[in-house]
Amino acid sequence: MKYRLAIFDLDGTLASSLDAIAECMAGAFVAFGLCPPSKETVRATVGLTLEESIQSLTKGQVARSQLPLLAKIYREAHEVQAFASIRLFDGAGKLLEGLPSAGIRSALVSNKGRKALDQLLERLKIWAFFDLTLSAQDADCQKPDAKLFAKYIAPHFAEISKQEILVVGDTATDIKFAKAAGLASCWVKYGYGDPAECVKLKPDHEAADIRELRHVLRIGGA
Repeated sequence: MKYRLAIFDLDGTLASSLDAIAECMAGAFVAFGLCPPSKETVRATVGLTLEESIQSLTKGQVARSQLPLLAKIYREAHEVQAFASIRLFDGAGKLLEGLPSAGIRSALVSNKGRKALDQLLERLKIWAFFDLTLSAQDADCQKPDAKLFAKYIAPHFAEISKQEILVVGDTATDIKFAKAAGLASCWVKYGYGDPAECVKLKPDHEAADIRELRHVLRIGGA
């Protein structure tokens, strides 16, 4: 199948950001008087929404009504200190740059807030590569809800059939999103997803590194 639209995740798919996420989460927890979670514990929540991640990490130590405040503290920390340690995976920029010549349009769906996402895409110099970017604040639903595709993505690419769309991500949430929306999926094995969980979901493609992803998308003769 030749794909005409690639829907990318950001953290763990295009960018190495675990250190930044863990650092900001630790800072938010300390500010809230909580013991900071380990990086590996944080890693297990990548792919969830920020609120879901915090709820999982706090393990009931924080009242549900206080979770938005903790999320706000995290977002503010992320906007100030996270960008210095976030970088693109080797080959990600070249991959995105090669999409137009291969006849492939692109969308980015991230759990980051709008301001943080815009700042990061600008710093990484990849903002111009996407036909559509969605932050956690741009929709009333998040992955893996199929409504996210039907309401917020599909209208921008009405000329492209579902059979020509590939969801690219590193976690079970991305694969579940693709399946819920009736789209093909590619699990990038180098990211932060749980391997056993992702394999069990039977993604249509797997990629151990960016070069294999280029092959799946048929970019640059791959």
